[in-house]
Amino acid sequence: MIKISGLHIEPTNICTLKCPGCARTRFIDKWPQHWCNHNIDINQLLKFLDIDLTDIRINLCGNYGDPIYHPDLIEFVDKLKQQGAILTITTNGSYKKIDWWENFVKVLTVNDTIVFSVDGTPENFTQYRVNADWNSIHEAMTVCASSSCKTKWKYIPFSYNHETIESARQLSNQIGIDEFSITPSDRYDAQTMHFKPGQQFVGERFQLQQQWKNSNIGNKINPMCNNGDEHFITAEGYYSPCCYLADHRFYYKTPFGKNKEQYNIKNYTLTEILSRPQTVEFFQTLSKHWLPI
Repeated sequence: MIKISGLHIEPTNICTLKCPGCARTRFIDKWPQHWCNHNIDINQLLKFLDIDLTDIRINLCGNYGDPIYHPDLIEFVDKLKQQGAILTITTNGSYKKIDWWENFVKVLTVNDTIVFSVDGTPENFTQYRVNADWNSIHEAMTVCASSSCKTKWKYIPFSYNHETIESARQLSNQIGIDEFSITPSDRYDAQTMHFKPGQQFVGERFQLQQQWKNSNIGNKINPMCNNGDEHFITAEGYYSPCCYLADHRFYYKTPFGKNKEQYNIKNYTLTEILSRPQTVEFFQTLSKHWLPI
């Protein structure tokens, strides 16, 4: 049996932001006529997850959407908690009302974590998090920080914000956030290179990617889906070994995109998919499939 130590679920592909490096922004800019909003079907998902979820870490995030915009997220989270799951919810936190957050944190416990992705201070963070709203984020952080769950402020250093890291850290402490995390990005391309900060603030995978692109000698980058933590389910309702492979820029180069209906959670269970020879072979030969993206 393929290892399952964690899951990554995309509750929705809806988001209010237009971050320049986001797969959602890129897709809509290029093919607006083909974009469709999706919210994962809770009952289908719970039927698909035919395993014991006790103490399984489930990351609610995704490639395209912000989980807080799933219309029934509180019910969704409550059902996962009833099955013993430990949750990490990653969000920008914009535009939800205080009473929504107050109801949301009631279904979380001390083992759960809410991660706020805010790259900068209130004065500058919307340079990347386009359309984000600081006032509602601040309200959300304040409610969550006073609740029983853990809170984290995740800060990606960019060219415009690396000098305001300490100001943001101080603000995080004032709000009562449990952890302030500097998370360097490695995803810089022609459309986002102007956001690239100094080398000390760039993820180590970026250099490996450049070497791979320039030399084409196949430098190896350990894929996230190799650790068993990232079994991914999309908002549309399809399984993929990890979120990287489910990005539209790479998805249809993989067996999971080419034969996507074989991985539809409506028709199969997680155990059935992970027991298939094709899936087993994929994990056994992961390095042959991996693109250093």
